[in-house]
Amino acid sequence: MQLTCLDFPLEKAIYLFTYAAEPGRGGDKQRFWREVMGFESPAAIRGAILAELTVDALSLQGQNEYGYRFQAVVSITGPSGLSWRVRTGWLVRHGETIARFITAIPERLGRQA
Repeated sequence: MQLTCLDFPLEKAIYLFTYAAEPGRGGDKQRFWREVMGFESPAAIRGAILAELTVDALSLQGQNEYGYRFQAVVSITGPSGLSWRVRTGWLVRHGETIARFITAIPERLGRQA
């Protein structure tokens, strides 16, 4: 499959910037991106992720009823100066060549010196 481009809508970055999980319900995305990494806007998060990725970096993980699932692990350095490995998830719908952003999850032991 020849992928042609990445699609990362600003709405997805807004979710990363604003979603605060309830205790025991996964990671608190808002806290990670704002407090730990120091990002001040969804556009800055989106830009930082896209700056580290090309379609060639995506690794096929499998297929489901929606299409082909891909992921890529990138190192993101935030305005706080901290660098962290972040796993990004992407979906290519059946019959398409555009990788659409799904989510970004900080690696559990992803902090880098």
